[in-house]
Amino acid sequence: MRYIAIFLLLANIGYFSWVRFAAQPAIPPVPTTPRPLLNTGLTLVSEYEAQLAAQPSLNCFTIEGFSTIDDASSLIAELGEAVFASDVSLGGDPLSSQYRVFIPPASSRGIATITLDSLSDSLTAAEMEIEIYLITRGMLENGIALGVFSDFSDAQATRSAVQGLGYGPEIEEIPRSTGEIRVQLQLLERYVLENPAWLDLAVDRPDLVITENLCETIAQGSQFP
Repeated sequence: MRYIAIFLLLANIGYFSWVRFAAQPAIPPVPTTPRPLLNTGLTLVSEYEAQLAAQPSLNCFTIEGFSTIDDASSLIAELGEAVFASDVSLGGDPLSSQYRVFIPPASSRGIATITLDSLSDSLTAAEMEIEIYLITRGMLENGIALGVFSDFSDAQATRSAVQGLGYGPEIEEIPRSTGEIRVQLQLLERYVLENPAWLDLAVDRPDLVITENLCETIAQGSQFP
């Protein structure tokens, strides 16, 4: 019995030594990818001042009194590169839209006139009564107007009829409301005093009411996520 106890003791000592000191397989280290720095949403005062300095100097205006959206869009187009940002909005309550059918502007007044005469002859030959005329100003200058309709199906019918004569008319929705047509403009300051379209506003569009506003200078959400 004494020999059995000694044997078991030696066996346990041997097993412990084997577990403790036996060679373990080498495990290669796993490389870790550095984590990016957290964006805390903080900006140094010096960085914010540098951001402000990099922003263009702007003059901001609200203009009201337009008779049509075309007039509002035309003004923005005439100001060209002086416009930093713009927005056309309708006041009051919304009304049902109208639909304008037109042939897109030609590259010159001469080509537009030739197209108008050709379309007029084609309509006469096909015995179609569609009132057409050359658009001489605005965003669709040198285009051909084919009518403005309250019902979209009437606009579609006119477009289909003119397409059948070999032309490519389009339909444009004209939103309407009971209120004013208003334009919000941000103009680059360096262009305002030199831009002929801006200088001629009071002369060419005496019905417009122009109000200068303070431009937004507080840091926006995009700067501080």
